[in-house]
Amino acid sequence: MKINKLKKIKKIISLAVVLLMLVSTVLTVNAATFFEESGFKYLPTSDFNCRIYGYTGTDKNVSVPNKLSSFTVLEIADSAFTNNKDIESVSFANAKAIDAIGEFSFAGCTSLKSVNIPSTLDKIGFGSFMGCTSLTDINISSNISVINGQVFQNCTSLTEFTVPNSVGTISDFSFAGCTSLEKVVIPKTVKNISDKAFLNCDKLTIFGYTNSYAQTYAEENGINFVALDEKTLYGDVNLDGKIDINDVTLLQRYIAGESVLTDDAVKAADFNKDRIIDIIDATAIQTFIAHGQN
Repeated sequence: MKINKLKKIKKIISLAVVLLMLVSTVLTVNAATFFEESGFKYLPTSDFNCRIYGYTGTDKNVSVPNKLSSFTVLEIADSAFTNNKDIESVSFANAKAIDAIGEFSFAGCTSLKSVNIPSTLDKIGFGSFMGCTSLTDINISSNISVINGQVFQNCTSLTEFTVPNSVGTISDFSFAGCTSLEKVVIPKTVKNISDKAFLNCDKLTIFGYTNSYAQTYAEENGINFVALDEKTLYGDVNLDGKIDINDVTLLQRYIAGESVLTDDAVKAADFNKDRIIDIIDATAIQTFIAHGQN
């Protein structure tokens, strides 16, 4: 009887060893199944689409492609670029179909200075740019409805931000610890802002509309508030009270579909007041600046 028990125990141990080896093999295979092209690690999510899982390239200025092999890029996976200390800019201008940036996807990218997010995007994940301490330039023309929690937390070089007109909610700690943040433009569409959204943003002034939720929020939280709808300064596209080259740059990005403007900014951008926002307005503003008429 003891011999039979010993045989059974040996069989169980042998089976367990085989199972462990099988699991190990599967994990190894899975780890090696990423495809790679131009430094992008990716996997297909269907017969036609794929998701980017990492980046091993050396380019400091990263342009996310529209396709990898025959697959259209739809998503950036969670933590795909996390703690990449080399990249300085990310552009999605060529990624014509991308609709989601995963959680912590660019967190800890301490050299990242600028990001252009396209209109196709409808989700920017939790903490996706957290700790990007060099980030100063964020252009969002997407259809996101929520600025998720901790998205830009501790982006200590960020000085201003324009909330897209599609946004209704700014979540917990979205901009917490952005110690250089001086200006946030908040549209009328925003109806909910967390009490901790701008925690430790001691230099902040909120630019919004009279009797809007943004004004109520600013007043209740002791934040400086500037009304945007008191007077239109045509040519002042970024609504900072003056007309300069920054307005021209922002308008050019808007015309190219790389940036978003609030309703008042669109009104100010119509420099020649023909109800059409185009390169003619940008040229007219440049001429205005060159002649020192500001």
